[in-house]
Amino acid sequence: GEIRHYFDKYGGNMGAANCVSWSFDKKGVIVIDNEDEELDEDTVMMEALDAGADDYLTKPFSLKELLARLRSRQRRDDSYQVDVLEFGDLTLNGNDQSLESHNSISLTNRENRLLQYFILNANKELSANELINHVWDENETADQEDLWINICYLRQKLQAIQSQVTISGEKTGPFMIAC
Repeated sequence: GEIRHYFDKYGGNMGAANCVSWSFDKKGVIVIDNEDEELDEDTVMMEALDAGADDYLTKPFSLKELLARLRSRQRRDDSYQVDVLEFGDLTLNGNDQSLESHNSISLTNRENRLLQYFILNANKELSANELINHVWDENETADQEDLWINICYLRQKLQAIQSQVTISGEKTGPFMIAC
């Protein structure tokens, strides 16, 4: 839509060398722009952001600045919650924290966040530390015991709704969700 129009206008099809790099990804778009005296940088930046770009950098820029912007973007992505996720025979509704399969059950906020992270990383082994870092907020203290308790509760709830989805792994991890 809008971002493709911007790319066509400044980047690819119009022949302008202005637009150097694009990252088309579900997580965002970063425009990296060459300095071009023919184009007004403020106008180009505003049009890029209005068209849907998430960030804008002009060359030259420091690698430290780019990495800081990427880390900032990652922190926002990690806290992002999806409204409805489907995996196997499961439907996880993040808004009302409900889990459905053959019947439905309510989840706690922590169980909801944990299951979302599992589903978004389905069929991938996840370490206990990775799960703790992504599910618990920075100001909350949690350890492997806290994680294990929440995984046990999730396993019980998956059984209670008669889902075919399982969470594998021993107390110290790694863990994986699969159909």
